[in-house]
Amino acid sequence: MSQPNDGAAPSSSSPVPSADPSAQEPPATQPTNKGKPKKEYRQMQMPTPEQIVQEDMMNNCGIRTVMSGVMGMGLGLVFGVVMGSMDAGGAGMDGNLAPGVEAQKQTTRQVFRQMLLTARSRSWTYAKGFGAVGALFAGSECVIEKMRAKHDIYNSMYAGCFAGGTLAASAGPKAACAGCLTFGAFSAIIDKFLEQP
Repeated sequence: MSQPNDGAAPSSSSPVPSADPSAQEPPATQPTNKGKPKKEYRQMQMPTPEQIVQEDMMNNCGIRTVMSGVMGMGLGLVFGVVMGSMDAGGAGMDGNLAPGVEAQKQTTRQVFRQMLLTARSRSWTYAKGFGAVGALFAGSECVIEKMRAKHDIYNSMYAGCFAGGTLAASAGPKAACAGCLTFGAFSAIIDKFLEQP
């Protein structure tokens, strides 16, 4: 009788392990993009010569200064018309007469004429002020940006400090320092607010 051999090789009927390990693993499922929108890419357009000229003009400090001054004057005109029409006839914003102004009986035509005169003088005053601030700030910011060769929040801070200090310099050194600090801080806050996504 033959004894069973424990160390014998397995019979041919038993499965032989394969040398390729990937044959034993189940096939990996390919990732699908179901539910995700397909990305669309647009072809990049080269700028036209007109766009290049326009960009070069906007990077010119002189042009930026003049444009900001003109826009500031326009804003000052509008602001002056509004404030002048509210302040016509000696009445303040609350409708009460200013101190030292006597009540007079005026016709509608006289009141309207007085309102136009007040609005005109106020508009010119506000236009000069806003135009000077806009031109001074934009010009100094452009020069600072070109000197630093960076576009960041510090350009606005430095330009605001310069503009505020220059505008308040006629009132003395303390006023110039206060104008520099307040205008610089205000410029930084506005710049931070505008650059948020």
